[in-house]
Amino acid sequence: MSDPQQAPGGLSWARFESISADVGSWVWGTVQGAFNEKASLSQIIVDAVIGMIPLVGDVTAARDIIAVVIGLSTEPAKREDKWQWILLVVLIFALIPVIGGVIKGVGRILIRVARGAEALAGAARAAHLAQGAKDIIAFLNRVGVGNAERFLLKLRFAEHQQAILSKLDELIETIRTTLQKIDDKLEGFLVNRLPKVQSFRDQIVRLRLALAQLKVLAHSKIPDAIKNADNFLREVQQYVHSGGTTTARATTHTATAGGRASVTMVDELRALEGAGARRSARGGWAKNDGSASGMARSKVYTPEAGYPDLTAYQVEQTVGRRTIRVAPGVTTFSGAIVNRPLVRGDQVFRVFGPEGVTHGVKVGQSIASGSGKGRPAFWGLGAPPRNARSWREGSAVLDEWNRNGFILVGKVLDDGAIKACTGRIAEQSGSQIGAQFLHGGDKQAMFALPDAVYDQLKLAGEQAILTGKPAKPFRAHGVEWEIRPTGWPDVNGVHGYSVIPDALAIQTARLGSRENANKPTNGQPRGTR
Repeated sequence: MSDPQQAPGGLSWARFESISADVGSWVWGTVQGAFNEKASLSQIIVDAVIGMIPLVGDVTAARDIIAVVIGLSTEPAKREDKWQWILLVVLIFALIPVIGGVIKGVGRILIRVARGAEALAGAARAAHLAQGAKDIIAFLNRVGVGNAERFLLKLRFAEHQQAILSKLDELIETIRTTLQKIDDKLEGFLVNRLPKVQSFRDQIVRLRLALAQLKVLAHSKIPDAIKNADNFLREVQQYVHSGGTTTARATTHTATAGGRASVTMVDELRALEGAGARRSARGGWAKNDGSASGMARSKVYTPEAGYPDLTAYQVEQTVGRRTIRVAPGVTTFSGAIVNRPLVRGDQVFRVFGPEGVTHGVKVGQSIASGSGKGRPAFWGLGAPPRNARSWREGSAVLDEWNRNGFILVGKVLDDGAIKACTGRIAEQSGSQIGAQFLHGGDKQAMFALPDAVYDQLKLAGEQAILTGKPAKPFRAHGVEWEIRPTGWPDVNGVHGYSVIPDALAIQTARLGSRENANKPTNGQPRGTR
């Protein structure tokens, strides 16, 4: 048994009292960075957390994590601060092997950008977020993740929720166990000789209890923090992939008389497309509320003269015991819907094709120019998709709507020839073919074409389906149009299913999709994206 007259560690009582005071200060002041390199007991805790971090010797990461955990444990105000919880989520990534350190770096930048954006609005906010996207891409290029833009666009904090909760539980237990070991070391000494020793032991007991309570609370707070982080992330991501524009060219410019570049009005409107979009519980882009009260509350859309009126067509929808009217044109968007003219350099596209059968369900022929004359149609906005998955998921086009085969691409040549409602595509869930769920997230434009142009594009699409041959590029309504086969073998019955409805039918779809695009068909046209 230890000599009760001897202070711990062979120290003098005066020296131990000094260290104990330092450690006590650290326990309650660590969030302000009050670490004392000579405080050997506090170093025990830091060393224990360092042992959890895959990057050997990352003292800074250990101290940052401890600081946030102690702050949340002991300060009620911080437990009500969403940013403290988001910061904790970000810092916990340091404990996840391989990719966690990279995501932590992205998260730290994201927090800085998102907090700064809260005080901004309009073009200033858009410019701030665009610069934030550039900063994250620059960081990812420095650490070497390959395609930095692709990495950022695919990042979802929610995909790591279970790992974060597990690592947080492990972290809290590591700190609590270490504190218990420190208390056990002190137990055999004469506390009456040094009252501060007992005071420090009391602090340890209170802190261990607070950490246990934090562990329980975190399991309800962390999911909300992850949702908030993903919402902020989605806002930044729109400046990585915004209407075909990347961080390498986030805005277009016009020359001024002085030879300098100036941001145009269209640039500012582009930056607002999808603003305020949020993630749903399923991880997709949540649909706007298309009811009159919902639109009044969210202010995501206001009809404007000269542009399509997305509120003109409404359907009845049952909510509980009430029947309300909603505008589907509004609900197909997530976040702000912008009225803007399409300008030279903008690209739009529609995918269409013959009728067919997917998982035993008949799907009608889709029309190149839209579902009817004078009606606004859905067009993808930006660079055409390169494969079936990016089209199905990003544009949220359900199998029951469209079997694909060809793509009509329009390159805008004349500024203002088309006036459109633009924004971010909302998620969609299937009702006829299995439990298909598509998250959306790409940009779209809704606009109606003059009747003559509508007929011209419709006829060109029908000819492509009939002959199986692409159409030569042609110009109409200030746009250069081109029709070509997509050539995607996995386009039907594959993407967006957690459980595939019929594996045999998928194989048949893959083998037959090449043939169907070349076969004549007399199927009934139906409204599609």
